[in-house]
Amino acid sequence: MRASSHARDRLGDMNHLSIDFNLAVDQHLKSAGLSKADYERLSPQLQQAHEVLTSKRKAGKMAFMDLPKQQTVLQETISVAKKLSGTFENLVILGIGGSSLGPKALFTALCHPFHNFLRPPQQKGMRLFFPDNSDPSTFAGLMGTLGLERTAFAAITKSGGTAETWAQLLWVVDRLGKDAARRQLVALTDPEKGSLRATARAEGWQALEIPPAVGGRFSVFSPVGLLPAAAAGIDIAELLNGAQSMVERCEKGNIFENPAYMLATTLYLFDTYKKRSTHVLMPYADALRETGDWFVQLWAESLGKKKGDGFVGPTPLRAVGATDQHSLLQLLMEGPEDKLTLFIAVDEPREDLKIPEGVFDLSDVSYLGGHGFHELLSAERQATATALAAQGRPSLCIRMPSLRPFAMGELLMLWQIATAYAGFLYEIEPFDQPGVEAGKRYTCCLLGRPGYESAQQDIQTYKATNKAWIF
Repeated sequence: MRASSHARDRLGDMNHLSIDFNLAVDQHLKSAGLSKADYERLSPQLQQAHEVLTSKRKAGKMAFMDLPKQQTVLQETISVAKKLSGTFENLVILGIGGSSLGPKALFTALCHPFHNFLRPPQQKGMRLFFPDNSDPSTFAGLMGTLGLERTAFAAITKSGGTAETWAQLLWVVDRLGKDAARRQLVALTDPEKGSLRATARAEGWQALEIPPAVGGRFSVFSPVGLLPAAAAGIDIAELLNGAQSMVERCEKGNIFENPAYMLATTLYLFDTYKKRSTHVLMPYADALRETGDWFVQLWAESLGKKKGDGFVGPTPLRAVGATDQHSLLQLLMEGPEDKLTLFIAVDEPREDLKIPEGVFDLSDVSYLGGHGFHELLSAERQATATALAAQGRPSLCIRMPSLRPFAMGELLMLWQIATAYAGFLYEIEPFDQPGVEAGKRYTCCLLGRPGYESAQQDIQTYKATNKAWIF
């Protein structure tokens, strides 16, 4: 299986993200790996998926791919971020799921690991906080720690009616008072629909638009991700440049010239042909830990669907190297042969440390002296991939040249396009989430929201009543 020379040249460019599939193919793994014939057998389906994706994009249903070119949105977002950062010290993101995971991934990947502890001039933007869940202990703890007069709030909900977001927002407005809320709140929601949009208009809150055709988990390059990133001092223009670069690389129909198509097809084949339905994303960088959580939502919520009388969808897991070499790796090495490991390597760390030599004369430790921390981390990743391959366990490696905005733009757009393409391979709709909506419906019923009374029968049916099974 060989890519064209043009594709090899681009994938070998040290300034761009690349994907190494060598330890996922039969050259190294024999029958445990994929062969060129596996891809070729799928050729008609691959071409059809490309045609569907292209058609949907022309119809405006792949709007996330066009977000990097939205210059007006970019300037509006930067303007709001400057206004907030010039007045307030903290920005609290009131959002959950795609309204929180994307901006959190950008923040942890691209800011100092202890950004919120820094002081100017080291800290170049606002401190960011993501309470995310509606756990009262977390939210009360955060609100009791921050000075509310020094804090701005970004309320994010695409639908405009997300219960968790509104619970936090109602608390904040009640505590601030409506006059202060006008100064300290910005709403990010649909341009026309939903309770948050109506409230923002009525109360005179600042507001930014989430494009109607962009779903929450695909919204990281909309103001959902851009406003928090810009407020924290991240160069969002470069982030969008990286995303646009990946869009352009992924417009070709030949999967061997299209990194997102190749990634999606490989994962689809491992799931459906090789029964490796668990996909473990394992970056070797602490800064990408939250990117793993973002990937889990994107892959699970997009691809886990009912299809006819059956069900489809791979199971995503997040790990971090080298931490999880001391836990999850045992399962990956000797557990059920149903997993594919997806490493992320960062070639150039933001900072490195040298391991001192001669501190102690210990034969089982002295070999470390003179090496760098990043060199150790890289060796551990390569060793893990080698150990897996020796056991016939496949892996692939996404290589990022650095943890800079351009590279993060490439990475997140790569996964979004791959997810959309995989949805068409599975022949399911990757942009809805009916299973999630069912849980929301029951929640609304339990809390007495009008119009949801019909869910009461199901709630009573499945309510635990047999004390013999309660221990």
